[in-house]
Amino acid sequence: MLILGSIHNAVDHCGADWYHQAYKKAKSYLSFTYFLLDELIEQLEFEGFTYDQAVYGANRAYA
Repeated sequence: MLILGSIHNAVDHCGADWYHQAYKKAKSYLSFTYFLLDELIEQLEFEGFTYDQAVYGANRAYA
């Protein structure tokens, strides 16, 4: 588990803006298919975004 912990630590501290990444992913999905808001949030969570990140990304993509 040391390696997994190190990976999570690296991801958490890599400087990425995961809220913006969730928005970009949501826009990408909406460019080729239709999702209800709650379906898009679920899809973003499935992709690995947190609930808060997914809600932000989906809401911003629909704005």
